[in-house]
Amino acid sequence: MRKELFEFLKNQRLMTIASAEGGIWIASVYYGIADDARIYFVSPMDAKHSKQILQSPDIAFAVAWYDKENPGNRKAVQGLGICKIAESEEEIRRGVRLHNENFPQFKDRLTPEYLLANDKGTKVWIVTPKYIKFWNDELYGDNETEEFQL
Repeated sequence: MRKELFEFLKNQRLMTIASAEGGIWIASVYYGIADDARIYFVSPMDAKHSKQILQSPDIAFAVAWYDKENPGNRKAVQGLGICKIAESEEEIRRGVRLHNENFPQFKDRLTPEYLLANDKGTKVWIVTPKYIKFWNDELYGDNETEEFQL
């Protein structure tokens, strides 16, 4: 993965995901990205997107940014990936750490211990990207994008 793409994803906080089992649905989630390019978010099991992902783990995702002073300076990611619930304690701890680094206001109530103990509620989810299209006017100019198969 290109360094600029990873840095863009690392510096953003909100991702939109789309699931499609039983009908198309879109949701926005707070996320963090690990050094291995896997994307972590926390979401309740009873959310519509969670229920759909449990039925079919293929998702689309997007992260966008633009400079309000210069609308010609845009950056965005559109991608496809596989999403699953974090199963191991290590994955759960990594997801909580990434979440709480980005959103420290949750660190007292969103802990690994809380998520490890709750078997029907909130879970850490992991997106493993398979394809990413990186749109970056500053980096690519008139070519605008670069595509990555992961």
